[in-house]
Amino acid sequence: MKIVRRILIILFILGNAGLIYYYQTQIKEPPQTISEANVTIVKAIEQTEAQEHPDFIKEEYQLVLPEGENVALGKKITASSYTQVYNAPKAVDGSVDGASYWEGKSDYPNTLTVDLGAPSKIHAIRLALNPLPIWGKRTQTLAVNISKDGENYTELVGTKQYIFDPDYGNEVQISFHEVETQFVQLVITENSGAGGGQVAEFEVYSK
Repeated sequence: MKIVRRILIILFILGNAGLIYYYQTQIKEPPQTISEANVTIVKAIEQTEAQEHPDFIKEEYQLVLPEGENVALGKKITASSYTQVYNAPKAVDGSVDGASYWEGKSDYPNTLTVDLGAPSKIHAIRLALNPLPIWGKRTQTLAVNISKDGENYTELVGTKQYIFDPDYGNEVQISFHEVETQFVQLVITENSGAGGGQVAEFEVYSK
């Protein structure tokens, strides 16, 4: 009985193998013809290097400083408050790297006041944060006051919300008609990126 079963299995296998061979060698698909009227020829553009879609190309930001000299660099500066090690002098040390920035406490309004040392004719202010992407896009609302004696201040630039964006250097430039003053004060009332105001460099320009 076992021998018969084995013979039947062998015959079954041989039969299947024969059918497979027959189909592979004898059965062929009929040739197909394609009408030229149904063919669309698309000419590929010449491309010698990798190309990127214009919508994904980010224009490189080019920093253009205000005209003149930054007369606030290294000058005496005070703040209404600061957090941890982020004190006021770091806003006029010429660096935006690492921990070199001032940050106020969340006790708005924060003020940051620089003494230019002598009356100076100024026409622009540049405020900068670290430009690295980790310093994400944020807004800060602030006004600019000036004083000749450090006691009595008048408003130079009214309260406005400014955008600090690492795609654009994380900087803001504020221009105005030339005015003579010795003390320049920022009054910050909002920062969407931290509890208090933040400035890595407080620059004041004189022609």
